[in-house]
Amino acid sequence: MRFKRQLSLKLSIALTFLLLGVVIVVGYSMLSINFFFKGMDNIISATMENVAKTYIESTVQPKNPSTKIESYTVTESWQEQPETIKSLFKEPKEFGVLHKKRVRKDQQKRTRVMFFLIKLQIKKQTFYVSREFNGRDASPLVGKNARENRQLIIVLSIVITAALALLIWLLMKWLSQPVSRLTSWTKSLTPETLKLTPPNFSYPELNDMAALVKASLSSVNESMEREQRFLRYTSHELRTPISVIRNNIELMHKIQQKHQISLPDKQLEIIDRIDRASLNMQHLCETLLWLNKDNLEQLPSQPFDVADLIHHLVDEMRYLLKNKPVTMTLDTHSYSVTHSMMAARIIIGNLIRNAFQHTWEGTILIKQHGTEIIVSNHCSQFNQDTPSDAQGFGLGLQLTEQLCEKLHWQYDNQTQLDGHKAVITISAQLR
Repeated sequence: MRFKRQLSLKLSIALTFLLLGVVIVVGYSMLSINFFFKGMDNIISATMENVAKTYIESTVQPKNPSTKIESYTVTESWQEQPETIKSLFKEPKEFGVLHKKRVRKDQQKRTRVMFFLIKLQIKKQTFYVSREFNGRDASPLVGKNARENRQLIIVLSIVITAALALLIWLLMKWLSQPVSRLTSWTKSLTPETLKLTPPNFSYPELNDMAALVKASLSSVNESMEREQRFLRYTSHELRTPISVIRNNIELMHKIQQKHQISLPDKQLEIIDRIDRASLNMQHLCETLLWLNKDNLEQLPSQPFDVADLIHHLVDEMRYLLKNKPVTMTLDTHSYSVTHSMMAARIIIGNLIRNAFQHTWEGTILIKQHGTEIIVSNHCSQFNQDTPSDAQGFGLGLQLTEQLCEKLHWQYDNQTQLDGHKAVITISAQLR
């Protein structure tokens, strides 16, 4: 689906003002033309009234049915008017209203003739005055004035429109500069520049907006820093007790082997649970510490075989499948890459551990070809009623996704009807 490109706010305001200006210019131009013709009508009406008065003063008895005075036809009854006038107009009902009609007389030469008619009441007598005008009857001065008036209106309209456009352009340029500086300042903000005072953007509204942006970003930045400090400090503090637990468990196993001490099955089960919990805590702390690294581009890289790493991780976490009716399929092919082995160990280990830990009954497939690794678990019908985060959607996968994003690895996390599927692709080299 294609979307039309939206107009910018600056262009929208400029076009709105320009359109408004054009409408005003056109409106006043039409009003000027209308006033011009109204003035001409008033002159003709006054002339017709003067002709009627002349008719009254100069006519002697008996009066002619139709009298022409200066090309004006003056009659006292409608029936005495020329046939052309009676065919073009209906008998006027109101006094002092000028009626006019333009008729094309010659189709080939495109000559037009104007007819005027007015009904007057002078000294309680009714008169009808009419006149036929053509191009020859009109004074050259009238035509000249009409042309000059039309040209003046056109020139003034163009000049006013151009001046208005120029004024709007200068105004928008003057107003847009502070907005552009605000946009550039917002894009250049960093945790360091947030501590500085915002510059002056000339207008109180823009200064208030800059202060609001600074306050919002500062709040978000402080929250992120607090979160990172908490994760960093917590991860470091947890490493010591976890190391103590792991070392003491290893020491206990060595003492048992050295002195051949046999512990009850219940105690062995308790020790095994402590061992697995401490191992999970160790992996989680390592992941959190890696997420808090500021620059993963400087991590040490070394050549290693992806298939060997997967087999080692599977053997290390196989205890999670103990006493579970789970069938695991491991399909790997030897492939050597040069990358950060610790990063690959954490990410792949998180995927395998989640699949082992959250599959209580069903199948697990671990497939590797080249740098692409697929880890999927298919739970039985019994497991489909369990919550989604119990089928491989745990914290480990969220942390894995964040690590892959920082390392620029391809990562795809898919939800299936009977389980979960995660696909990662190790990048060709450490960026």
